[in-house]
Amino acid sequence: MRYAMPNPELINGNYYLRLHVPKDVATKAKGTTVAIPVGDTIRYQKVGSVVKVSLQTKVAAEAKQRFTQALAAVEAHWDSLRHGPVKLTHKQCVGLAGELYSDFVRVSDDNPGPPDLWKQIRKWDEEAKTPRLRPIETLMVPKPKPNADWSVEKRFGGFADVMLQRHKLQVDAASRWQLVLQIATALDKATAVILRKAEGDYSDSGETNAFPQFVPPSPADSVAAPTSKTELKTGRVSISQLFGLWELDHLAAGKSPRTVKDFRHKSASLIRFLGHEDAERVTPEDISNWCDDLKLNQGISPRTVSQKYLAVVKLIYAIGVEKRKIKDNPAKDYKVRHTKPKKTRSAGFTDAEALAILRATLADDHSQGRRSEENRRAIRWLPWICAFTGARITEAAQLRTIDLIEEGGILCLRITPEAGSVKTGNYRTVPLHPQLLDMGLPAMIRSLPPGPIFYHLKPFRGVAADPVERAQNAGAKVGVWVRKVVKITDPVLQPNHAWRHRFKTVAREVGMDVEIRDAIQGHEDGRAASDYGEVTIKAMWNALQAFPRYDVTSNP
Repeated sequence: MRYAMPNPELINGNYYLRLHVPKDVATKAKGTTVAIPVGDTIRYQKVGSVVKVSLQTKVAAEAKQRFTQALAAVEAHWDSLRHGPVKLTHKQCVGLAGELYSDFVRVSDDNPGPPDLWKQIRKWDEEAKTPRLRPIETLMVPKPKPNADWSVEKRFGGFADVMLQRHKLQVDAASRWQLVLQIATALDKATAVILRKAEGDYSDSGETNAFPQFVPPSPADSVAAPTSKTELKTGRVSISQLFGLWELDHLAAGKSPRTVKDFRHKSASLIRFLGHEDAERVTPEDISNWCDDLKLNQGISPRTVSQKYLAVVKLIYAIGVEKRKIKDNPAKDYKVRHTKPKKTRSAGFTDAEALAILRATLADDHSQGRRSEENRRAIRWLPWICAFTGARITEAAQLRTIDLIEEGGILCLRITPEAGSVKTGNYRTVPLHPQLLDMGLPAMIRSLPPGPIFYHLKPFRGVAADPVERAQNAGAKVGVWVRKVVKITDPVLQPNHAWRHRFKTVAREVGMDVEIRDAIQGHEDGRAASDYGEVTIKAMWNALQAFPRYDVTSNP
């Protein structure tokens, strides 16, 4: 069976995600609810024969970015149904409950509200957890008002479902009930902490450290066998199990969970194409046919097929061979031939393009239309930060107020995985260019309350914010602004990443040492010599003195 490459659909001026439910999960999917991220919000859609949700934009570039994110969420939902429910350990349930605890405490930190409110909430929670029998003579009497007759399920079950939706998990009944009970305990601790804050006691209770970090179960933890016609025989190894082995090693090494989502999408593509997931039935010819399908029928470039899809399948099979789960890797020797794209212009902004964007950031805020304060701040400052650091847009967009630091009398920005996503997984510290100091970037950051600079962490419909997604959305909105407002529309350019290319170009022009410019941008060259010694803050600061300022005062 061949699958057409899905794309955003333009309906009555707005872009939509519209997908037919795959046949192999149609029965399981009907009536389930899938959480779909759309911009800064989460849309909950009940599944019928088609999933359809507005992407809340009329801009094609923004729609494409939102569509990719939404499609990944929907396909993750299909995958969870294919694998069957998973079983959560006690530690995983406590970890999930701990995430909810942290959400409650963080959101209520600055303004916890009146103590009486939290006393009443604690009373309701306690009533829900206290079993009671109604006397037989009252059975014909109407039940008490809501809040006086809540059960543990009615009170805390919804929170459990929200947490499972957040992690795209389908779990067995026993695991869900254990999670409900752990959430009841966690929220009791959370409301106790918030009540103390409401009464003026902000001392550290130490409760947060009691919760372990949640590590998602792998597909190998499924407690239900496949139900399709291509059901595996007992003792056979599935592609999902190979993926699970790789995932466990990946997460155990402290690497990004977001890579797991991307790799799962690639391996699921092979499973859909084959119509089964028996890892030992896959032949080199199957791999070749799948790659041809991706190129010819789904419109994916040969380069992407080679470096993304095929690379993932090669890797998970290699892990399976390494761990003695299977004998052969059918993808090992297969190659997808592709040519390097021809350059038609520089990948970085020209002088004129860079100045046009930076001048536009200084325009009156009202020219930007209706935007949140965080979004206005992102448009005002992110292009400047990227221009003088060469940082990836998400690295800059996820900066927090605590990431403005001083080392040896030099003000710097700290780019760290603790704030969200850093491609290399390593932190770095970058001195602020003199022009950023003169423009007042440090003063702007210091004027803000503690937390993210360019996005907010307010939950939506009970679902806590994902900092990485919020930072990505902030950066994407800047890219849309560059296209739509500044009119930098050359399709060859990436409207945010082009700063990264330009920084390297300008650094070469002024003779910046290669190791220093790589250290500023977080590039790693793989040479053993680079592991000796350090590029100090002072060395970077001295080098940045030669990096030219942008004259945005003269007429273009």
